[in-house]
Amino acid sequence: MIFATVIAALTFVLSGALHYIIVSGAIRHLGAVSYHRGRKLVLALCVSGIAHIAAVVLYAAAYGIGRALNIGELSGGASGSAMDVFYFSLVTYTSLGLGDIVPMGHLRLIAGIEALNGFLLISCSAAMLFLFMSGQNQAEEQ
Repeated sequence: MIFATVIAALTFVLSGALHYIIVSGAIRHLGAVSYHRGRKLVLALCVSGIAHIAAVVLYAAAYGIGRALNIGELSGGASGSAMDVFYFSLVTYTSLGLGDIVPMGHLRLIAGIEALNGFLLISCSAAMLFLFMSGQNQAEEQ
């Protein structure tokens, strides 16, 4: 349980920091360039998606580390391939929770933390995009 807690906490902090660095850097850069507002929005959405995929990859690596430490396993339709672990991480991060692959043992703790983190980071992305586009509207009105 201690390994799962440490892995989950580290992944939570790393994914949050990575998300902040990627998204805030992109918004700062996009605010300084003179692209059309629609182009800025599309670029900001793409960068936000990349930040989320990076977080999913971090959690997939956390599951791999957990499996290597024998603290749990993924069961169900999973063959244990990297694609299955990535897929499970993506489904968990987005809180979709299809249930075709199920964490066993202490990997359940990591999955729960990932769902919470995914919800928080997706909400942060929405808020950052809203603030970014609101700032664009104010700049165009002045």
